[in-house]
Amino acid sequence: MTTKPEAPATNVRPIASTKALQVIESPEINRHPSPRLGTAAEVRMEMARLYRDARAGRVEVADATKLAYILTQLATIMQIDDLEQRTAALERVLKQEGRR
Repeated sequence: MTTKPEAPATNVRPIASTKALQVIESPEINRHPSPRLGTAAEVRMEMARLYRDARAGRVEVADATKLAYILTQLATIMQIDDLEQRTAALERVLKQEGRR
């Protein structure tokens, strides 16, 4: 009778069963180069391009809606970041004036 070598005991248990990720290959995913989205103006131009592409049928309306939502969220975050920076600058100035 042969015995199997035992696996080393570990205290690690899987939390949940894992599923394999499904990779979807589509040549249409990277049709356009990544747009620059560093400024609100660039986000606005990308949203306008997306709108034109959806109107022309180059992008599915459902996909355009999802991407427009993401662009809207990005624009909102840009506004929040701008306000945070301005507030911090004002607070620094007020702090310096308080020292005088």
